[in-house]
Amino acid sequence: MGQKLIDYIAWFIDKATKKNLILVDSKDIPYGQQLKFSDGKSEIPLNIYFSKRKGISVVPGGNKRTDLFLIIDEIINDHKSDQRKNHSWSTWVGTDESGKGDFFGSLVVCGFVMEEKFRKEFVKLGIQDSKKIKDDKITKIAESLYKKYRNNFEVIVLNPLKYNELYLKFRAQNKKLNELLAWMHGRVILNLHQRTNFEGAVIDKFAKEHILTQSLKDLKKITLTQQVRAEDDIAVACASIIARYNFNRSIERLSKQFSIELPKGASKKVISAGKEFSSRFGKARLNEVAKIHFKTYNEI
Repeated sequence: MGQKLIDYIAWFIDKATKKNLILVDSKDIPYGQQLKFSDGKSEIPLNIYFSKRKGISVVPGGNKRTDLFLIIDEIINDHKSDQRKNHSWSTWVGTDESGKGDFFGSLVVCGFVMEEKFRKEFVKLGIQDSKKIKDDKITKIAESLYKKYRNNFEVIVLNPLKYNELYLKFRAQNKKLNELLAWMHGRVILNLHQRTNFEGAVIDKFAKEHILTQSLKDLKKITLTQQVRAEDDIAVACASIIARYNFNRSIERLSKQFSIELPKGASKKVISAGKEFSSRFGKARLNEVAKIHFKTYNEI
């Protein structure tokens, strides 16, 4: 067993013990070890693997709805949070978007100013990449962030009408969606920079670096880091949750306004909803609820 695996297992057992969990069994498995924990009510097996390419991988078993699973999951995320920071900043911005791949609803970009002192509290809140969190928990976490940290983030919400208008303007200048996104990410970073001192910004990589820096000239004064799977950074994770929360609200508002359930994504269910909308309100009004440059529009 490698030293990194040994160190992680020792760390995990120590954390679990401090949370009143009991290690009831352990055994070797291919490429790792399986631990079994109990809280006195239930038991959960935990497979821990190590490879040079992927590093530590942790796979919990058992019922995801039990208190024990939630504690185990919290410990796993606690360690990931410590490992995910790819910079030495103590105050930084993370940005992320939501709605880019959804036919219906707004396009939302959020930037969040993270301070290292928030980390433990945010891990306890369950903050991670919004794609890994159910919508009811997204709402709960986002509302907590709005209540306590409203000055720490900036949000741009392009409702479908505004989105379609801007998209056409960008296309008229031979610019693509990524350049519109770059402008939005850049704008939230600069807006935050006007009121907060931070050391740099982490952005989920969606385009070449020059596209981002050319979107707004003042960005050249700010240290920017683009990385793949940037949601691993807790600042980006906060931004992703708030962006998703605002996107969800936009879908809910539009569904209520037109009395039609507008699904997420761009599936056959979305096409059916688009056809229903068109038959009731006319195809021309799809630009009030949808991103009409999608292929989905033509299918409708």
